Order: sequence, then structure tokens, then C-alpha cells
Amino acid sequence: MASQQVSAAVWPSHWQLGSSWAQAPRSGNSRRVVDEVKARSRRARNCCRPSDCWLRGVLAASAASVGGATASRSRPAQRSVARAAYDVADEDQELAESLKERTLESLDFDFVLQKLQALCYTKQAAEIAMKPAELMAGSAEEARELYAAVLELTLLEDADLNLVAKLDIDQEVDSCSRGAVLDPPQLQKISDSIEALLRLRNGLEAAGARGVQIPVLLGYCEQIELADELLDALLEAFEEDGDLSEDKFPELRSLRDEVKQLTGACTDAIRKVLSSGKYAGYLSDDGYIQVGGHYCLSVKPNFKRQVGQVIDESRTGRTVYVEPTELIGPAAALIEKQQELKFTIRRILAAMSVAVSKSAQTIRTSLWAAAQIDLTRARLFLGEDMEGEIPDVQDEGIIRCRLARNPCLLLRGAGTRVVGYRLELGLSSQALILSGPNAGGKTVVLKTVGLLALLARCGIPVPGGEDPRVDFFEAVLAEVGDMQTIVDDLSTYSAHLVASRIMLSVAKQSGPKSLVLVDEAGTGTDPQQGAALARAILEALLQYGARAVATTHSMQLKNWATEDPRTETAAMEYKQGQPTFRLARNAVGESHAIETAQRLRLPAALVKRAEELLTDDQQQLLALQRQAALAEKEFIEATGKAEEREAEATALMEALVDKEREFVLQRERLSSMEVDLRAKEERMRSQMQAELKAKVDAKERQLKDLVRRLKHESANLGPGDRLRIVGDALEDIRIEREQAAAELNQRATPQLPGALGPKEQLKIGDWVVILARTPWYGFKGCVQDVRDEKVVLILEGKSGRLETTKTEVGRTTAPLPKTPTRNGTLKRETKNEQKNGTRDYSKMTW
Repeated sequence: MASQQVSAAVWPSHWQLGSSWAQAPRSGNSRRVVDEVKARSRRARNCCRPSDCWLRGVLAASAASVGGATASRSRPAQRSVARAAYDVADEDQELAESLKERTLESLDFDFVLQKLQALCYTKQAAEIAMKPAELMAGSAEEARELYAAVLELTLLEDADLNLVAKLDIDQEVDSCSRGAVLDPPQLQKISDSIEALLRLRNGLEAAGARGVQIPVLLGYCEQIELADELLDALLEAFEEDGDLSEDKFPELRSLRDEVKQLTGACTDAIRKVLSSGKYAGYLSDDGYIQVGGHYCLSVKPNFKRQVGQVIDESRTGRTVYVEPTELIGPAAALIEKQQELKFTIRRILAAMSVAVSKSAQTIRTSLWAAAQIDLTRARLFLGEDMEGEIPDVQDEGIIRCRLARNPCLLLRGAGTRVVGYRLELGLSSQALILSGPNAGGKTVVLKTVGLLALLARCGIPVPGGEDPRVDFFEAVLAEVGDMQTIVDDLSTYSAHLVASRIMLSVAKQSGPKSLVLVDEAGTGTDPQQGAALARAILEALLQYGARAVATTHSMQLKNWATEDPRTETAAMEYKQGQPTFRLARNAVGESHAIETAQRLRLPAALVKRAEELLTDDQQQLLALQRQAALAEKEFIEATGKAEEREAEATALMEALVDKEREFVLQRERLSSMEVDLRAKEERMRSQMQAELKAKVDAKERQLKDLVRRLKHESANLGPGDRLRIVGDALEDIRIEREQAAAELNQRATPQLPGALGPKEQLKIGDWVVILARTPWYGFKGCVQDVRDEKVVLILEGKSGRLETTKTEVGRTTAPLPKTPTRNGTLKRETKNEQKNGTRDYSKMTW
């Protein structure tokens, strides 16, 4: 379960700086100085500049780092050594607090916290979201527990987490604790919040009862424990309009009914008095008025005693408000009942306030638990907005992300345009030295590393790609931008040295659990001396085991980073005269100051003059850089064209594959259709054969009946007549059978018009004509060989052989022999038409 007590700082709060000095005796003067330092430091953080007195104290504290230039500003020489040492230690703590705030500001972490706050529902969660000391985990174990709660939320259904109330009742609970009796709206606010807390707890407990594994969230629910006395006093105590419930408090119903009845009686009585006209001559105004619960008439001063009891009079004295004698008794009863109702309500409200006061601590604990659940939900939503992942959090000072992206850029809506980096720190190297062009993204990478570490401490999913690891860092210190905000009235470089001293002190205590970020290391003073000091500071940090990330343009630091095995270099890419904002590991980048000036459109003459002022070696280096950039540009263009051609070829191959796939599908469809057609053809053939056979059988029966009838009728005819009649009948029968057989064969086998059937007989020497739509369509051929349904032909006028099927040819006559004509050409002889002769039945047998 998450602990209520979290770390109070981004780094250890137990500063050991000058711990022996802290035991020095405090004189009255030293106490006054310390109080003055604290007060002025607080005003400095509110953008107020301290006086020279505080400046002298700061300079005295930083004299060892800044150098002899500050010695003249130190405190008076007669101050005791113990007193001065104590002031230095105390001032270092103040400076450390200021550096802590400056770190969060320079990394834009406040922007992330604002986004987190906007996702909170409850008031307390929104307040905690803006307090890093309460929001952050105090150890790696606590950070893992925060992430475990975030993962548990992903297992819940929407109805399981019922938390939409603000739960803003801290002031009301505090008032009850001080003995105040709250008004109904305030108590109703507490009642509604208690109901919301119960719904939240019941929803999560119901999810746990279903078997959902949410141990951390259920641990929070265990702290939502409200006393039965409080629940009995407040639950269902108010109606929707805010009045106390008559169902819960029946005595209120009877009192309200009596008050209502008495009010009606008084109203009726005063109206009756007015309508009677009894006091019409005494009145200065028609109608009646209520004064302090009394029903009064506006009476002229001279007649006030004739009407009844004087209750009040106007400021001018011209009108006296008199309660008629008829109303004195009913009005008194009404006032008494109203007082009784008011006392009863007051007693109920007091009892409810006492119940809240008794349970004040449990209410605060419950509100804190609900705020933690609300913060867990806000962490989940913020992680989704950044496309974050749950990192592995350990204590070894390691950062490993396959695709780290800046959280602030993602939250500002940059989305996929945010370039990701592969970051590794603490595995093979303690420090990462970044170089590259101005405005190339070095500081963004620096801030990304710091933000990832802070997000891990807050339990917020990190945008680090798949399976990230971001260990727990007790100290995250950054020196980005102008450090004068932490030490006012010092030069920029002096403030940088003071900040470096604080960082070294923290790194000495925290070791691998400290992360130090330095932007533009080695700048702000003489380049050679600045680089030497920056290297010495970085070496000291590495000696303490700290993790460091630094950006630089110094060639001395670049060379050192390539030689020291504890450091790794990385450079921001610069291609075609433009930064790509991509990070190249194990590389050293150039500053490209001249190109940057050209890109930012400084005057051309100015840029040209700057080139002329370069040394010969620098000009040669600049020329080589430009040649390399031109070659790289040409290479990229050639690569782009090759990629375009490759893409075209790939598209053509894909189109070919699609066509082939389409052809295969079409062939499969045709095969399927062919199978279906054959099956259908077979069914139709069987059906037609059955139908034709039935017709033939019927014809045969008819003809047999005819033959029998003819025999019977031809008994009286002569032999010649009988033979002729019988022959005609038999011939008709033969013709009918042949026609039926031909029709059956034609229907059974689909064929070209005039083509042979597959079972028709051909012999060698027969002449046929090709009927299929082939290149040989219309050619005549002589049969040379017959193999089942196959036929081998020699085409007319051709020497080669052609193999085809019977169903593609039809019978025809042999070509006529050609004879010479008068003009020397050949022509075919025509046959005489055959005349139909008389049938010869003499050779027929019965």
C-alpha cells in the first residue's frame, strides 16, 4: 500500500553540509543573521532582489569557489570562525532549495504538473498534483507501488471507479473541529462527499470481490473508514432542495405542519379584520405587514391604542405598526411554534456538527485516500496522452529507453512530429556528452532525460518506447539557462560555480542516485579555463558515482569525452544545412555556427566577413564541411531516386502478383463453373435420353399397331398390294427410328451446327470440313486416321497433318477434279442433280 508520507524534496532533505558546524553555539547576532538570510532568500524566490547585506553573506559562502574577487565583500574579520561556518551551512541549504525549484522550472516540469492537475477531480488531488514534495515517491519501492496502482486501474471497468465529486470539505471539517455549528448547506456538502466516498469504496471492493487483482487500490479503500455515528447522522439527512429530511427527522414534519396551520390561521384572521372595515378609519395604508413574526396594520399614531398592541413604528413616526387585538393570541402561538422548530433544527445541526468533529481525522484520512486514487487515475490518463509506458524502476542509476520523447512537446500536441531518441545512461557509461549545431535539439535531449527521471518518481508512465527502464534518482539537479535566479547579484558564471558546488555536495551524498544535467558546459568565461573547470567538475561528479548529461561546444570536452571510458558521446544530426533533431550515439558533432547564421538569415555581408575572420585551418574545415554536406545532399538525392525506382518496381511486382492471383481465382471459378456445367449437362442428357426413349417406344408401339391393322386390312388384297403397303409401313418405321436416334445423339452431345457427334463413324478417305473457329475454319480435309474421337486430316492443298476431334468437323463431299477452261484456269465439274426414282421393294424381306 502506498505510504502517506512521501519524500519532501527532489533530493535528500538530510543535508550533511557542514554538519559539525551546525553544533556551534548560536549567538544572538548569528541567529539574527540566519533569520535575515532565510527571509531574504524567500523574497528572492518571489522575484525580489536581496540587499547588499545578504549579498555579502552569499559571497562569503561561495568565496572558495568564486575566488579572491569576493574576499573583499566577506563579512567583518572579527566574526568568529564557528559563527561563519554555521552561516555557510545554512545558506547552502537555502541555495539548494532555490536550485531545486530552479531545476523543476528549467525542465518545464511545472507544465507537466499543470496537465496532471487538470486531470484530477478532487480538490485535494489537484492540490497535491502541484506539490512535487508530496507527489513524488521517496524510494524505488514506492515508485513501483505507484505504477502498480496505475496498472490496476487498467483492469477495472468504468462503473468500478465512481469518483466525480470534488470532495472539497476541508474547511467545513476544520470548522467543526473548532466547535462551530455548520449551516445546512455546509453539512449537506459534507453529506454528499461522504456518500461519494462510500460509492468509491464500494465500487472498488465489488471489483475485488469479482476477482480483479487490485491490492494497492484496495489498500487505499481500507483507509476510507467512516464511523457509524457519522453515517447515521449525515446519510439521507437532506432533501434535494437542501432542507433537512422529514423522513429522517419525523419531529420536523409535525412542527412544520403546525407552523403551516398557524400561519394559515393568522393570515385568514388578518384578512378578515381588513375586510370587516373595523379599523378602516385608523389606517394610514391598506393591507398588512409582518414585523418580527407579528401581523401588523399600518395605523395613524393618534389611533394606535384603539387597534391593539404596538410592535414598531416607521422612521418618520407618521406610521405605527400595530398588531390587532384579534391577532395577538394566534400570532404568539405561531411565534412560539416557530421558535420551537428553529430550536429543533439547531439541535439537529449541532448533533451533526459534533459527529463530524468526532470523525474529523477519519474524514481527512478518507479524503487523502480518495485523492490518491484520483491521482492514480490522473497519472494513467496523462500517461495515455503522452503514449507512455510503465518503466522498470530500480536503484542502480540506469536509464534505458528505445524511443525517448520529450513529454512537454507531446503534451503540447506535437504528436508524431516529436523525434525520439535511443537513450542509455548508467549501463556502459556514467555520463553522456552531447554536441552538435546550435538550435539542433541538445537542450531538448537534456530536458528529456531529466523529465523521464522526474516522471518515474511521480509514478507517471514515461514516453520511452517499449519496455523502458528509468531508475529512482534521489537527486535531479539541472543547470539550464541563467543561474542568477538562484543566486542574485552574482555574475552568470559566478552563479554557475555556486550551483556546481551545490551539485557536487549532493552527488557526494547520493552517488549513483543523483542525476546532474548541465547545459552549455564550459561557457561563460575564458574558453580554455572554462573547459578545464567544466571537465574537473564532471570528473568529480563521476568520481562520486553520479550520472551526468552535459551539452557543450568545447573541443576540449569533446576530446576528453571520447577518451574517458566513463563517458559516452552523442551528437545531434545536421544534414543538408538543416538540423534533423535526431541523436547519433558514439559521435561528435560540430557547432555549424556559420551555417546556422545563414539559415537564420543574418546579412550575407556579415556572414562573409565572419568567414574571412576565421583562421586558415578553420576555413579549410568549413570548406570540408560544406563539401561533405554537398556530397551528402547528392547521396540523399541519389538514394531518393533509387528508392523511387525501387518503389515503382515493387509496385509493379505487387500489381503482377495481384494479376496472377486474380488469374488463379478466375481459373478456379471457371473450373468450378465447368464442373457445374458438366453436372448439369449430364443431368439434362439423362433426362432427354429418358424422354426420347419414351417417345421412340411410343412410336414403335404405334407402328406395330399399324402393322397389325394393315395385316388385318390387307387380307382381302392381292399379293402385290399387300407387299407395297407393308414396305411403306416398314420404311416409315425406319425413318422414325433414325430421326429419333439422330435427335437423341444431337441433344446428348452439344456440338457445332453441322458437326459430327463423338460416336459417329468415320473411315479413312472420308472428307470433312472444319467447323470450329480456328485458323483452319472452312478448310476441307481428307481423313487419314481415326482414334476414338480424334481425327487426323490432310487439309486440301496442304501437306501437313492436322489432328482434331469429330465434334469440330462435319461431313462434306470430296473436292471436284479441276479441268482446264478456255482462259487456262481450272474449274470444278458439277454433278447432275439426281432424280428421285421409284422405290424398289423387291429386295426387301419381311
